[in-house]
Amino acid sequence: MSNGEFDGLVLAEKLSKLNNSQQSIESLSRWCISHRKKAKQIVETWAKLFNSSQREQRVSFLYLANDILQNSRRKGSEFVNEFWKALPAALRHVYENGDEYGKKAVTRLVDIWEERKVFGSRGRSLKDEMLGKNPPPLSVSNGKSSNPIKIVKRDANSVRIKLAVGGLPEKILTAFQSVLDEHSTEEAALSKCNATVHHVGKIEEDVECTLTQGNQLGSTVVDELHEQEDILKQCVGQLESAEATRATLISLLKEALQDQESKLEFIRSQLQGGRELEEEWCSIFLVPPLRKTPTESGKSFINLLGDCLRDQQSRHGIRGNRTSIRANQRCSGSNCASKQY
Repeated sequence: MSNGEFDGLVLAEKLSKLNNSQQSIESLSRWCISHRKKAKQIVETWAKLFNSSQREQRVSFLYLANDILQNSRRKGSEFVNEFWKALPAALRHVYENGDEYGKKAVTRLVDIWEERKVFGSRGRSLKDEMLGKNPPPLSVSNGKSSNPIKIVKRDANSVRIKLAVGGLPEKILTAFQSVLDEHSTEEAALSKCNATVHHVGKIEEDVECTLTQGNQLGSTVVDELHEQEDILKQCVGQLESAEATRATLISLLKEALQDQESKLEFIRSQLQGGRELEEEWCSIFLVPPLRKTPTESGKSFINLLGDCLRDQQSRHGIRGNRTSIRANQRCSGSNCASKQY
């Protein structure tokens, strides 16, 4: 199946021809993942055709979603975020209206997703959220959320939080969980890889000794080398998967670091502007720029500014009183108009 340019009509045609065979599901899954930047459009088309498909084909749609989710989440969370919006309704429809085969498929898929934390950390189990009669509405982060982390419960021993799906904290947590989930597999692959390399080294020594003695290599040696080669390929595949998982986590952590550095720079620029304004205000009231001294360390800028204002008002008040006295003196020495009243 050629990937080529993304075309919604091509996707619709491929989905209409989808069947329950492994080849059909995996082939279309690879095509969708190769266009993961169009995840939103792909999942919307998936949901539309799911609703219009025959009952027996809907399980194939769910298996396709599963394959996409399992194989794309290490490359990014685009499909995780989009399928979370569409899958609950699709799962409930099959579970409530499908046959026994469909119900078992739904239950098995949800168990797998919950066990592997495909949709990240959740306060409740995925089974409750997806198959419940009234699943809670999803709070999806669109980049404008004021806080993608909400504290649900806090006590002396633990803190329970709820993360907005699609937000950077949720992505980091999901990626970190994937690293932890693969840790045992990674350790086993490293151990097996080292053992295989050591074993192949011994076989090479035996082969060299056999050839030096002028003897022929038996078929057993060749078969053993092929067996070790297969083991080594399997180990390399597992380590490549672990590498991709860790690379995703590191990429997200770097993104978070850049985001925080940008916010820190913004705060510093605002702080600098505030300090400059502080000095400007002080210069207007003919007082030296505010600098904390041991005797004034407890005074805030607002308090000192209030002192300046009161001082200025006091000076104006004195000048006003003197002007009033001089006017009264002039008035007492002549017939003021005011005395006629």
